[in-house]
Amino acid sequence: MKNIFTLLLIVFCSLSSFAQGSQVTVVVEITNVAVNDGIVYITVFANANEFRREEPSFHFAVESNRTVVSQQITLPAGEYLIAAFQDSNNNGQLDSNLFGVPRELVGISNYSGRGFPSRDFNRHKIPINSSTGTITIGLYKF
Repeated sequence: MKNIFTLLLIVFCSLSSFAQGSQVTVVVEITNVAVNDGIVYITVFANANEFRREEPSFHFAVESNRTVVSQQITLPAGEYLIAAFQDSNNNGQLDSNLFGVPRELVGISNYSGRGFPSRDFNRHKIPINSSTGTITIGLYKF
């Protein structure tokens, strides 16, 4: 009986260590920030449904006190889409014109600032794993 208890304890500890090992801490760095021109909001989407519904798994607010701001986050390893915008009028939302073009600085993972970003999760998703250190996203004006 004692051997079974010891074996179960070892298995439980191993599974617990494995689950904790799947968490990854990364730094999300936002560039091209307009200094002191509103909060920078960072959103993290874990799948296409979240992105389509605009309901992120995680969200953060960062002060715009430098042209490059960063936020350290811990996520389960996987693929994510990370988006950011700077709320220059401090209303807590991304403002856009009649055609849906953003009026404020915006950025998204796997986007270089040329043309319009896609609404396709798969195009903008990025892998986050143990080798991921810093993810850089630029803010752009349309």
